[in-house]
This record gives sequence, structure tokens and C-alpha cells, in this order.
Amino acid sequence: MKIVLIRPPETNRIWAGIPKFFNKDIFLFPPLGLMQLKSFIEQNTKHEVIIYDSLIRKATYRTIAKFIEKIKPQVVGISAFTHSLSDVVNTAWAIKEADSSIHISVGGPHTYNFFSESSYLIKNWPVDSVVLGDGEIAFKKIISALEKRESFENINSIIFKDRNGKIVRNGVPAFIDNLDSLPFPSRLIPGFKRYYTPASSGGLMTTMITSRGCPYDCKFCNVQRKYRVRSIGNVVDEMELCSRLGCNEIFFIDDTFNVTADRVIGLSEEILKRGLKIKWGFKARCDNIDIKMLTIAEKAGCFRIHYGIETGLDSGLSSINKKLTLDAAVSAFINTRKLGVRATAYFIIGCPHEKSAFDIMETIDFACRLKADFAVFSLLSPYPDTEFYREGVEKGVIDRRLWDDFIKNPVSKSRLPTCWEEYFTKRDLVCFLKTAHRNFYYRWHIIFHAFFSVFSFKEFIRLVRGAVSLSKLEFLGTNNRDF
Repeated sequence: MKIVLIRPPETNRIWAGIPKFFNKDIFLFPPLGLMQLKSFIEQNTKHEVIIYDSLIRKATYRTIAKFIEKIKPQVVGISAFTHSLSDVVNTAWAIKEADSSIHISVGGPHTYNFFSESSYLIKNWPVDSVVLGDGEIAFKKIISALEKRESFENINSIIFKDRNGKIVRNGVPAFIDNLDSLPFPSRLIPGFKRYYTPASSGGLMTTMITSRGCPYDCKFCNVQRKYRVRSIGNVVDEMELCSRLGCNEIFFIDDTFNVTADRVIGLSEEILKRGLKIKWGFKARCDNIDIKMLTIAEKAGCFRIHYGIETGLDSGLSSINKKLTLDAAVSAFINTRKLGVRATAYFIIGCPHEKSAFDIMETIDFACRLKADFAVFSLLSPYPDTEFYREGVEKGVIDRRLWDDFIKNPVSKSRLPTCWEEYFTKRDLVCFLKTAHRNFYYRWHIIFHAFFSVFSFKEFIRLVRGAVSLSKLEFLGTNNRDF
């Protein structure tokens, strides 16, 4: 059988805290989940698997349909995030119009975060099955059943229509405990050399993930909590493979990479032991960071760390259940900069604890005092399946009917409640977003440091594109498609 795995376009992307053009101009990650699924299916079956990344190809629904008509697959898998759900459904329609016999399966974060609502993808739209949780095993069983013309009734962790058209849910989302049992993602895909991340060094980069899930419980996040990790040896084996493929930089996209400092130290020691020469960076909390860890990590090739801080108020950190202090953040940035490692800070504006302009300005001022190399500001987007969403519905700040209607009909043009508007309007929040970027980036020492510490011409071009994105932000209004 021939199988196509699709990352859909983001033509109708729902606001997710930052303008859509920031994603397009500043970073474009490889579709790591699809790459992992491709290698798993090819290792465990004899089927051919093709990845079609609509973002790297700048594809439209019609372009996708033409590709499907040319390739003629029997099965198509589409990755689904909540913010791209409309594009998922439109992509499915385009595929069915090209060939109605194709079996379309949908998986990804949206399907396990919205287990009960995922049946709407089966009921109302041209989707034949939905995979819940980690997709590798269930998707393989779907393919096998299709090949043998068998029923899906014995496949766990999926939703499907039976022969009578009845919607069947088999079990709950399933998760793979032994991540070392999975093959490495298939990186030899079209456009592989064109992916990039924020503040990358400009060479050939890729992303990796060393764990799944997150043990923390921040109120703004809907990442599933079942936390599992790969062994250090397995992770460095993949790093070596990336190096042999020509990659000179890796960015770890684990939801939280430094759950313990010892894990980062162990990884660094293994990299040094093998003599592996490659740059790397990761997403981190500001705790579980110390000089010992940073010193050996920098020696092993770590050149940048992206820290989630979220707010400039200690009371705010408590309010969002971050389990962090501002003193820990300050200490992490001092130590990171001391060792010459690039430090990026992430902040969320418009959280429920910010009841006045003074509260928001405290976060912006703290970001400026922190002396980060870069800062990323976003607006709180209380997506369904987050604690903030549930609190918003309870308080009457969020009308859940709007989201419920969208889940049932994701191609509708309804205006979703994607900001917390208890104390500020969307227009106010956009103004604060602009102020945050102005106050942080429109300073001579930030501009000087950014452009005179680049590693390559490619990185310089990306910095210029980032600067252009900042100028675009000035024209962002609440009626803009990017909002």
C-alpha cells in the first residue's frame, strides 16, 4: 500500500497567542511527529510512506488534491492541532474530492486533548478514523486491517465508523512507555534542508524530542501529563545520526527538557565521551538550572536555551501554577549569559492575574531588566482542555458554546474567544503586545548584540526577517486575519 502523511496548510489558522506571520518569518520546524510515524510504519511493514508538508511546499488545498491524484495513495494520515482544525477538515475534503476511496485517518494533539469531541471529525466530516494518543501502534493496526479487509473492532485507542455507519470509540488515548523501542524519525524528506528555528546558527538544523508529555501542570497548557523519557544513549545515538546526515545543529523541542539537571548533565557527559561535535539547544524551566549543569552543557555544544518565564510577577507565577520564582529566573539568566550561552525568554501577556495596565507593564519591564538575548511575547490563548479555559467558562469570561460550535463545524467563520477579556479588550491586549516588543527590541544594545553576534550569513538574513516581522506587528489590528 501507498500511504501519504500530510501536515495541512495554515490558511485558516486560529490565533494561538502570536501573529501567524511570526511563525512563517521566524521559524519553521520539521513535522517531527509525521517523520516518526513514517519511520515506524516503514520499519514494521512493507508499505511505502510519503510525507507531504504543506508549509514547506506552500501548498493550497487544490495543490494537495493534485498531488493525491498523481500519487494515488490508499491511505492518508493528517496531523491535527486545535489551531489548524479548519485546515485539517478542508484538506480532508480536498482529498476525498480527488479520490473518495482513500481512507483518511486523523491523529495528533487535538485528538487526544479532545477525546470526546473527536467523534465530530468522524460524524460530520470526510474522515474515516481518528487515532487517540501516541499514533504509531494504532495507525499501523489500521493499515493492517485495511490491507486484510478486516474490521477495526479489535483496534484500541481509535474512533471509527462501523459497517452500519455507527460511530465506535475503542478505548482511551494510549501512550507508549518505552520510547527507546521507536525508530528514529525519517529525516530524508523533501525540503529537509529548508527548516529552521528561532535564533538558529544558520547551518543545517533539525529538531529532536527526548521525552513525551510533561510532569508539570501550568494552567495555560494542555500538554498531556503522562511523562516518559528516552535513555541518554538512545538520544545521543540519534544525535550522531543527525550529524552524519550533515546537521550541525539540533534543537530539542521537549515540552520541558530539563525536568532534572542530572538528565542534562548525563546527556552532556555522553556527548563529550563520544567526541560528538554538534551545536544544540533546548526549551527549559528556570529551575533545575545551575552552574555545574550549564558548564558541562556548554562544553558539550549547548549554545542556546529558551526559558519559559511567562510573567514578571511572583504572584502571577503562583496564579498560573508555574511553580517558579522570579529570583530563579534571574539566576538562570545570569548564569546562562555568564557562560556565553544564548538565552531567550518567553512571556505570556493577558493572564487572569493581570487586572491592570500596571500588572502587564511589570512583566514587560521585567523582560527588559532580565538581559535576555531575545524575548518572545504572546497573548494568553485559553484553548479548550486548559485549566484557564475551564476557569473562564465558570466565571462567564468565555462562552463555551462558541468553541463547542467550532469543534462541531471547524470550517465555520465564527469568532472564537482566543483571549482573556475579563479586564482588557482584544484591542487593548494587542496594544500591550506591541508595547512589549517595542520596549524590548527597540533598544540599541539589543540591536547591536543581535546583529554582531551572528554565526553566519543565513542567520543574519533570518534576523532581518525577524526585524521585518516586528515592523508588521505595528499594523496588526483586532480585525486582522492573523488575530
